[in-house]
Amino acid sequence: MDGKKIGFVVNRRGGGGKGGKTWDKLEPLVAKRLAGTKWKVEYTQHSGHASDLAREFVNEGYNIVVAVGGDGTISQVVNGYMLADGNAKGCAIGIISSGTGGDFVRTTKTPKDPLQALELILNTESTLVDVGHVSASKPNSPSVINEQYFINICSVGISGSIIKRVESSSIAKYISGGLVYWLYTYLTGLVYRPPPVKYTLTEGPAGTEEGKEKQMGLYIMAVANGRYLGGNMHIAPNADISDSQFDVVCLHDLTLTDAFFKASPALKSGNLMNLPAHQAFTQRNAKVSISPVNAKDKIYVEADGEVAGVLPAQWKIIPQGCRMIIPQATKSM
Repeated sequence: MDGKKIGFVVNRRGGGGKGGKTWDKLEPLVAKRLAGTKWKVEYTQHSGHASDLAREFVNEGYNIVVAVGGDGTISQVVNGYMLADGNAKGCAIGIISSGTGGDFVRTTKTPKDPLQALELILNTESTLVDVGHVSASKPNSPSVINEQYFINICSVGISGSIIKRVESSSIAKYISGGLVYWLYTYLTGLVYRPPPVKYTLTEGPAGTEEGKEKQMGLYIMAVANGRYLGGNMHIAPNADISDSQFDVVCLHDLTLTDAFFKASPALKSGNLMNLPAHQAFTQRNAKVSISPVNAKDKIYVEADGEVAGVLPAQWKIIPQGCRMIIPQATKSM
């Protein structure tokens, strides 16, 4: 690590305080292992702060920015890295997972043990991975477009509604994040009815079969770079973070009974395509767009577990947009 500069972005509050406990145990080892190397730690203070800190590290010439936290922290670090053009500046991202979900580290097979993750960062060459980008309308200002990057999965439909309810919850600070998520998953599932949407999944020219706009009752559409969503849902088992394409996975036109007794087990097991073709499909693609049929419908988009806006929205892939330190076995998945 001679001559390298390493910055740690630590979310102490992540995972119900797990992030702080993880870092407190790890910091003495970091100090020992990086003796003689320039390193620095910064703690997140508010939502979105991890993005700002990552951007500052990249702009200050740090070679590695390490996200210490869960999926949200990782995603924000990726956002800051992309905004600072980290790849062009020779910077890489490392991950020490301390959140409750761990969806992205499941895909990359990054060790969940913080000591093993640190050793991986210090002893492994970085590799290039794809990054997703979403543009969506702001919920309370439809004419204003919110743009952000995501590294794992960006989805719309019931998943967006669940995340919106979790973020608005008054009980979230009293119980664990995982329990809050699954409580609102159940409650939202009871009342959610698939709204009609229009979508295009290819880059074909308008008027051709490839570029034809289609319509459906949207239960969930996952624009997937990674494979897991919501803690343990194996929604995109064939997604590859290095193939320059999304795996677009969709459930649509479901009855409440089908949603609970067919879709939910299929999402957890990764057997989504065992559902009938009129209720599910998957397609690899680099560009996606969706809009509501009824303009008054507020259909939420979530990116890596945080609300990113509402429909209409467009997605595109940034091939090899991010340099990341992950187990080399996952380089080509």
